[in-house]
Amino acid sequence: MKVRPLLIRTLKPLVRPIGFVLIARRQFNLPRWTSRQVFVAQRAIVVAWLDSHFAALEHGAPWLHRVGSDVWDYCSGLVPSPFQGNLFEPRRFASLGCDRGVIAVYGFDGDLTERLNQLREALSAAGWERTVWRSRAWVPSDSGQAFSWRPTAALSYPPGPDGRLSSERLRRAPSLWVSWCSRGQATSLQQHAHRTRHSTRNRLVLESSATEPGELPDAALEKHDHALAVYLNFRYPDLDSPARRRREPRYLLPTRPVR
Repeated sequence: MKVRPLLIRTLKPLVRPIGFVLIARRQFNLPRWTSRQVFVAQRAIVVAWLDSHFAALEHGAPWLHRVGSDVWDYCSGLVPSPFQGNLFEPRRFASLGCDRGVIAVYGFDGDLTERLNQLREALSAAGWERTVWRSRAWVPSDSGQAFSWRPTAALSYPPGPDGRLSSERLRRAPSLWVSWCSRGQATSLQQHAHRTRHSTRNRLVLESSATEPGELPDAALEKHDHALAVYLNFRYPDLDSPARRRREPRYLLPTRPVR
């Protein structure tokens, strides 16, 4: 009789519960956390603040005609175990936060180079500057540009629930990407990686549009010479800190984190 298979069959029922106890942790209760009045107020501020960026862009470039938009808004919370992973990976700490992303698609007419220069001026007035090649002129064939944001007199930091303005509230600055195309060109529009995910114990979808973002550029080109897509992504400010994580609600029973 082989001893090893018998030993494995004997120890297997014992190893699984021990492994679960070592890896499982009480995860954040995202539905309870997001239903709190403080979070509801902060989310309303974030939504209004991101909308103000699009309003500033549309005010500076009135020749833009919005065709539609796509929104994804989700929160994620993860409490890993120190026994998870291997010795060669950096230790993972508990994390809790939310991200909101918006894609607005516009149609416009006129000379593409001239319109892109006007678009750059409108974005600059709202605090957006290109992250690379700032000194080089825009080239229509580039088809896209990335931007970083800085506060301006017209558009400053988002306030917290207490109404205070502070750069310390921004743990990650907003990011923006602009892409364009003309009639006869490919109109593929990339989706955000988290947009199609369903809610789990460690991820809660707060808002997700029913629109198909890939169809919006085609709709813009039906009436206009060019289509413009503006991607704006932002992580909620002042939500994730060690002190806050200790106070946030958690599920009663421990479970393994689901990414």
